[in-house]
Amino acid sequence: MNRIGHHATGAISGVGAATYLGLLQPESVLAGVICILAGWHGGVFPDAVEHIKGRYWITHRTVTHWVPLWLALAVWLLIDPYSGSLPYAALTYPALLGFAIGGLTHLVFDWPNPTGIPWLHPWKRHSLRLWKSGRADLILVVLWGAAISSVTITQT
Repeated sequence: MNRIGHHATGAISGVGAATYLGLLQPESVLAGVICILAGWHGGVFPDAVEHIKGRYWITHRTVTHWVPLWLALAVWLLIDPYSGSLPYAALTYPALLGFAIGGLTHLVFDWPNPTGIPWLHPWKRHSLRLWKSGRADLILVVLWGAAISSVTITQT
């Protein structure tokens, strides 16, 4: 998936996370927007963090795309009973959760690519080999949006 596709699917996932947290109400709209923007940024972070001034400092799709790392962050945020004690928790927690969900979404859409992503070991990738990057981005964004909107409609 290209950068625009990752931004879009990350933001859509941020909408899902904001809905899950109940942040799409008028009294919490700022936290909801922050969650969505964090998803947007999380959606490109695994690729963006690999570059410094246009050069790779780490091999593409290794540690930055490692599923256990992103999954641990998301699960910790979803089950940690102390998340409310984070500084400025009303805004920090939605930002962290949106970011983590956006990053996981990035991995979901890189997995079908021939290059794949690392699942168990950060330097061993697995691929579903369904499509090449950039070939199905628009349809994937639309399908992801439809899937998340159907979940958010049932959530509200």
